[in-house]
This record gives sequence, C-alpha cells and structure tokens, in this order.
Amino acid sequence: MSHLLLKGKNKVVSVYRHRIVVNAVAYVLLLLIAFIDFSTGYEISSSLLYLLPIYMVSAHGATNKKDSLFVAGLSSVVWFIVESQTGFPYTHAATLYWNSAVRMLTFFILALAIYKIKSKKRQLELANKRLEEVSQEKNKYIGIAAHDIRNPLSNIFLLSKLLADPRGGTTLNQQQQEYIRLIGSISAGALSLLNNILDISQIEAGTLKVQKEEQEYLALVNEVVQMNKPIAGEKGQVIEVVSAKPALWLPFDKTYISQVLMNLLTNAIKFSFKDAVIRVIIKEEEGFVVTRVEDQGVGIREEDKEKIFRPFEKAQNQPTAGERSSGLGLAIVKKVVEAHGGNIGVESTYGKGATFYFSLPLAPAAVAPA
Repeated sequence: MSHLLLKGKNKVVSVYRHRIVVNAVAYVLLLLIAFIDFSTGYEISSSLLYLLPIYMVSAHGATNKKDSLFVAGLSSVVWFIVESQTGFPYTHAATLYWNSAVRMLTFFILALAIYKIKSKKRQLELANKRLEEVSQEKNKYIGIAAHDIRNPLSNIFLLSKLLADPRGGTTLNQQQQEYIRLIGSISAGALSLLNNILDISQIEAGTLKVQKEEQEYLALVNEVVQMNKPIAGEKGQVIEVVSAKPALWLPFDKTYISQVLMNLLTNAIKFSFKDAVIRVIIKEEEGFVVTRVEDQGVGIREEDKEKIFRPFEKAQNQPTAGERSSGLGLAIVKKVVEAHGGNIGVESTYGKGATFYFSLPLAPAAVAPA
C-alpha cells in the first residue's frame, strides 16, 4: 500500500515539475518574442508569433486551464506594451486599445479551445487505455473458460467415435447410431468453435507467436489437400494442386500455415457446388510465394469482401450443403498471414465463384507479433 502511495506522490510531483518548466519556457519565449518585436520595430507582430507561448502551454499535458488563460492574457498585454512603445502608426489611440481588447479576447478563446481539445484527447486516451485493459481481462477469462470446456468436449467427441466404431463390439440399433453420430458431429463443431475462440483471444491479446523455420512448402500443401479430399469427395468435388516448381523452400510456422490452408480449403469445399473442381495454385511473385484457392461456388458480394475478414462476420451467402460456420476462421487466417509478413485477399464476382489468395515472403520478414 505504501509503495502505491509513494508511486502516486512521485507522479504528482513529476507532473507539477513539468507544469512549472513548461510555463517558465513559455514566459521566456514570450519575452524573447517581445524583445525581437521591440528591436525590429513591430515587424514581428504581424507574424502572430505571440500565439506560440499560448499553444505551448495550452497543448501540454501537465498544464491546466488557469495556466492557459494566464499566458493568453500575458501575451496580449505584452503585445500591447510593445506596440505602444514602438510607435505603431494608429490614427487614433482608441484604435490601439480596441485592437488590444479584441486580441485579448481572441487569445482567451484560442487558449480555451486548444485546452479543451487537449482535455478531450486525454479523456479519449484514458478511455482507450481502460478499454484495452478490459479487453485483456476478457481475453484472459475467455481463454480460461474455453480451456476448461474443451477437455470434457474432447472426451465426449472421442467417446462418440468409440461408440460408433463397429470394431468396439457395441451393438446399436439404427436410432442409437444416429444419436451417436449427432453427438459426434455437434461436439466436433463445438470443439472447432472453441479452438477458434482461443486463437482469436490470443490474437487480440497480442500473444500469437509464430515460430518460422525454413521448410518445404509444397509438401505441406499436398498434406492438407490429402486430408480434405475425403470431405470434398462426399460432395463429388475434386481438388487439384497446380505449381510450376516441384518444391518451394521458405520460412513459415507449419502449424499456423497448415491452419490457414485448412481453413481456405474447407471454405472452398463448403461453398462450392457438387462435382466442382477446387484448384490450389502456387506461384512465386516478386519475392513472395502466392497461394490461390479457387472454388466454384456462388461467389462473394462486393459489400462482404472486407467484412468476412473481421471476427464473427459472415458473408450473406450460405454453404451449399448446410455446413456450419463460426465467422472466426478468416479473421484468424488474416492475422496469421500478416504475422508471417504476408497479405491476404479475395477476388470474386458474385455468382461465379471466389478466389482467396495469400502471400508468404521467401526471405524472413521482420514483423511484430500480431
């Protein structure tokens, strides 16, 4: 407790010192401007340099409203004194006093305006900081909850697989088999959603770390394609891999890029019609390896192209066989690709399918963790 009190006291003292220094520098600057103005014979006045001390004090974070008003009043008084002593050519003395009064009022208004803008900015910064803290807490608790829920869900999924396996010796009637299939399907979907929530909470918390190693990229592409072929086969679809080179070596995190490829391919399968051909095209382009996943589905509307890369946002079109989608996959994919120093995007004409593409640099890229 004493440590916190001491820290708070030191902060107050530091702010007070900054306030004294800023005001002192502003007053010295004002005197310097006045001296130059007086020495040159009111030539400086027309350049409005007297506004500099006002801005310096009003815009600084350590000063208050009184400081702003005081320096505004002092600047107008000093300007009046310099004008009166240098013989500024006013026809009537009343004009000098009138101009000085208007100038003082203007300086007060400007000082207050700058101070209010500064105050609003400070309030926004504090609010943003608080939101970030709340978001960090939210991600922490979401991660804990998701981890705690994932373990029993995994057990339910594995048990449903064991019960459905005819080699297990369990005799089930048709209705029971359907129930087991539903349990397995629902638990698998819930597990996928939980994994996505964990990934997005990591990304938002800034704890996503990619471990890049130099490895052969096409081998991973073919591996992911082989895993998805049985799913595509259920809809009569074919997946083709097209590459001008037999091998491509580049640095990437195999776990995360596998997730990227898996997401794009499963989406292509979901949104393509039966008997479609899905093509995965890999090319080298200006120091990057670009992977394009072309589907034969309904395509994406123009207004959905940016939205689909945001968390929990979905396109208006639906999967062709009623498959589920959480709206998290592409948001995760985008962050993973960016963490590798690459880019992701989509090309589509509605009604004519879609092509998702992403790039990975051939050389290691100095990119901050997402």
